[in-house]
Amino acid sequence: MSPPLIAVFGSGAALPEDLERARRLGRALAEAGFGVLNGGYGGTMEASAAGAREAGGHTVGVTCRSFTFRSGANPHIQEVVEAESLTARLETLLSRAAAYVVLPGGNGTLAELSLAWEHVRKGLLPGAPRPIVAWEEPWLRVVKALAEGPYLDSSADELVWVRSVEQAVEEIRRRLG
Repeated sequence: MSPPLIAVFGSGAALPEDLERARRLGRALAEAGFGVLNGGYGGTMEASAAGAREAGGHTVGVTCRSFTFRSGANPHIQEVVEAESLTARLETLLSRAAAYVVLPGGNGTLAELSLAWEHVRKGLLPGAPRPIVAWEEPWLRVVKALAEGPYLDSSADELVWVRSVEQAVEEIRRRLG
C-alpha cells in the first residue's frame, strides 16, 4: 500500500535556499512515512522529490500535457500522472493529497495555495479535512492583505503557519493522526 501523499507546492524557479528547504522537506516527509506529490518538474518540485528519494520515499509528479515547453517529469519522480490541462493538473494535486505544504513561490504557488484553501474552506474535497501548512514568509502577508479587505468571508483558520521543515512535518503528523 502506498503511503499518504503530501502535496508540496513551490516554485519551478527557486532561490538556492528554497531548493535546500524543499530537499530537506522531501527527506523529512519520507522519513515520517509520507509520499511526496508535486508538479513533477524542476525547482522545488525536483528538490522535494530528490529529498524524498534520498530517504527511500515514494514520489508522484503530476505533469501537464498542455505544457509543450516542458520536457517531462524530473528524474526523481517514480510515478507520473499526466493531466490534460492546468486545471486538471491542479485538481489532481488537490484530490490525491492528504495534506498540502506551501513553500515560498510565485504566481503558480499562489494559485495552488488559493485553490487548496478554497476547497478546504468549502468542504469540496471528500474525506477528512486536509491540512494546509504554509510558510509564514511570504504567505502570511498575502493572507493578511486579503483579510483586511471586504472579500474574505471567514478567518484563515484552515491555514497552519510554519517557519521550519521540522515544524511543517510535525504539524502534518499531528493533524493527520
